[in-house]
Amino acid sequence: MTVPFGDLVALARAMVAQARATSPAGLPDDGETAATVAALLTAEPRNEAQILAIVTVIVRDSLADPFRETTANRWRSLLPNWVQPQLIGSTVNRLRAAGLLVHTGRYVRSTDSTGRNVGKLQAVYAFDAEALRDHEPQAQAAAS
Repeated sequence: MTVPFGDLVALARAMVAQARATSPAGLPDDGETAATVAALLTAEPRNEAQILAIVTVIVRDSLADPFRETTANRWRSLLPNWVQPQLIGSTVNRLRAAGLLVHTGRYVRSTDSTGRNVGKLQAVYAFDAEALRDHEPQAQAAAS
């Protein structure tokens, strides 16, 4: 399936907006420090280009899979070198919180030698476009 780049960027922007809207930056997210830090990192305007790059790579990989599944092993090497490593996990966590990435219950062994994570288990996620459609009116209202 081929998706025009302009459509992919629009989808990535909508996903970022949805992930940001799930828990406003600066507000505790059920007391979870990691979720709050992820919200702060993804809400920072200076990080937008990096977050869009991460989301674009994840969405492209998911759409290329017949089951819309993705794992960092497949898309990690496709990320631009200028993406800060801490934003990768934060972005994935925000996409999970927004319901756009759903854990399948399966794991694979990591191949990430740069982050010294080789052999550690990492989740396999499924991309849920329905979650994005469920929140379209909120994203459009926030843009106006």
